[in-house]
Amino acid sequence: MFDQKLAFLELKKIKDQKSQDFLIKNLDPLGLDGEIDKLPLLNKAGDVNGLTNFLYSIIPFPEQIQKFNYNESIAAMRDIGMFLGSIKKHGVEPLIAVPELDYILDELSYKTDLPPRDTLLHYTIWNPDDERMRTYTSFSDERELINSVKIATYPLLNAIEYLVELHRTDFEDNKFEEICLKAADEFKFVVDGIVHSKRNVSPEIFAKELRFYFEPIRIYKEDVIGPGAVEMPMFIFDHLLWSSDCFNVSYKSFKTGFLPFILPYLREVYYNFDAKPSLISKACDHIHKTKNLTAMMKSLKALSKLCNLQKSFRMPHKKIADEAYEHEDKNLKEKGSGGYSTSVLSEIIDLNLKQISKLSDSIYVLGNLNYL
Repeated sequence: MFDQKLAFLELKKIKDQKSQDFLIKNLDPLGLDGEIDKLPLLNKAGDVNGLTNFLYSIIPFPEQIQKFNYNESIAAMRDIGMFLGSIKKHGVEPLIAVPELDYILDELSYKTDLPPRDTLLHYTIWNPDDERMRTYTSFSDERELINSVKIATYPLLNAIEYLVELHRTDFEDNKFEEICLKAADEFKFVVDGIVHSKRNVSPEIFAKELRFYFEPIRIYKEDVIGPGAVEMPMFIFDHLLWSSDCFNVSYKSFKTGFLPFILPYLREVYYNFDAKPSLISKACDHIHKTKNLTAMMKSLKALSKLCNLQKSFRMPHKKIADEAYEHEDKNLKEKGSGGYSTSVLSEIIDLNLKQISKLSDSIYVLGNLNYL
């Protein structure tokens, strides 16, 4: 059952997230800082034995892992994850090369309530800046790829918080328009992240070099995906705005499939709003129940603009993905780094546009106005 108070309390954690992430970025529990430059060189040489020996030199003993707190466990998974992707890129399953990883990954997963390998969060938000940044390669494109996610993540979290506030605000309340505008201001930085990636990350370098470091690895007889853009909590933003009551089977599976890869409090937000009316559905329902749209027209206009702003993210994102995979061997185009083909982006865009049209049509029919 939906609990507004619980959802609001969970979202208050967003305010503490940035400071905690700063602490994690500065941790080096495995002593990798002084040797991180070796990793791109070993990858360039395709030296699996060198990578394996390097990993053996830093992996923690069981008694060390038991002493790790949450932040140290995150940082340890981040650094081990760089070796998981590297070894797999060169055609070897990491747990075959280093069987001890079975226990280590399981323990770190348990301590962090995240999958038993690194995620997009580890690779970006929890990745140090500047000379301490962990990278697979020496390409500046990789650093800019990481930075593009860093640009977008906290504004996206803030925008999600504002959407939760909108669910608690009446359409006739002047605050609704104000909150919408704040959410839009934050979401513009998400668009900036995509623009940064488009300008600074070569599609060819991503397709032919970087994406192979994000391939799934075999753990506990299952394939566990690596870091990928689809692990961003954009689907939580969508969930609140237009898709919490979207029962498209494939899209529902897409969303639930990525819940384990986001932070626990965002999972709570997802479940608290799941199968409940989205903001667009609430607006359309309210339009049809009221005879006087004047009091809510500013709110509807602001909500419509927020919906349209999403297109400024989705369209470039789809274009970037398509351009990247144009450079791949056609036999490798079936699935992206997140485990889905780029066609899923088209499906999401279509569903999104239908919801925007529903809102637009409702405003037009009852108010004879179209703000989209």
